[in-house]
Amino acid sequence: MKRIKEGLEIIAKYEDDADFCAEHDVIYVGGEESTENMSDEDKHKMDELGWFIDEEFYCWSHFC
Repeated sequence: MKRIKEGLEIIAKYEDDADFCAEHDVIYVGGEESTENMSDEDKHKMDELGWFIDEEFYCWSHFC
């Protein structure tokens, strides 16, 4: 839960009205604003937290 919460807080810094969707065992959050404009430091932190950019929907994703 902590990894998901921290990732959502980072995404909110770049896109506070980001869309959120869940399907099967994956959650999808954000879009171009949070994937393109995020600092390298925050992208590295997202990676450490288990978040990744979904290539199909171009948003941040995390397995549940």
